[in-house]
Amino acid sequence: MQESTKLWLTWPTFYALSEIYQVPLNIIWFILSSAIAYHEFHAINLINILLCCLDVMIFDLAVNVADNYFDYRHGKDSHFLTVSNPVGRLKLPIKKVRNLMIILYLISIIPGIILVVRTHWSVLILGVIGYFVGIFYTAGKFPINATPFCEAVVAFFISFFIVFVGVYVAVYPHLIISFDTIGQIFAICLPLMIIFYALQLANNVCDLEEDLINGRKTMASFVGKKRGFQVVKVLIILGMIMPLILAVTHLIPSITSLVSLWIFPTLRNTHNFFTNPNKETTYLHLLKELSVFLILYIMIYTFCTFLII
Repeated sequence: MQESTKLWLTWPTFYALSEIYQVPLNIIWFILSSAIAYHEFHAINLINILLCCLDVMIFDLAVNVADNYFDYRHGKDSHFLTVSNPVGRLKLPIKKVRNLMIILYLISIIPGIILVVRTHWSVLILGVIGYFVGIFYTAGKFPINATPFCEAVVAFFISFFIVFVGVYVAVYPHLIISFDTIGQIFAICLPLMIIFYALQLANNVCDLEEDLINGRKTMASFVGKKRGFQVVKVLIILGMIMPLILAVTHLIPSITSLVSLWIFPTLRNTHNFFTNPNKETTYLHLLKELSVFLILYIMIYTFCTFLII
């Protein structure tokens, strides 16, 4: 691809490369972190939460640029390279996309360093783990997104790891990391992880042919399309009834279990996806319904924490 001397990084280009429209999703994880910190540990440091949120938001932009950059570098399918991937579709200078990725990574480190100074060296270790997974999700000879672990890695790190780090910095130095503490936060995040895994698996089942052509063997390639969609449906049901189980066992406020009622409109409104799966149409309906569940769960839990309990 020839390098262009004219201005290439316009707002529409940055929007497509960084997927900045996902920023609000990052914010809701820290709303949940704040609620868990206040509800379970009776402490909250808003400055630390804001620094951690800023770090994750900038890092997420860098990861999205990196995903598009490395997917383009690793891609083999002509349709993917010229239509699906924004680097090829917009005919972007590949070296400048790489430089943008590096700059965003470096900028994201700044609030992270400030956060480590304000807290503890253990936060640095957690940050290094997060950066390692984020960078090598698409980078390297054997990127994570080309393995059957990619769906689980995304679900775990987005729906639990980020929340856990947020709780840790929010209550530092009052929280001592233990198996009981980790298990407690893990249980609260479990419905989110299950639903997020279902979304990732559904996405990869839709992209199965394209992924195989480009050398990516995700979990979808092992379970196949028919069984993959069956697993997605089971995961959706399991994830949406999980708040009921957590409420009965007193791991979350009982009112939070009301979110499980969303299972009925979800199964009705996503029926077309399972009968006619399509990435551009019916998958968007699935994404919408499951996103509503994620947001409702976090908002109801937060409401119970700050306004009721």
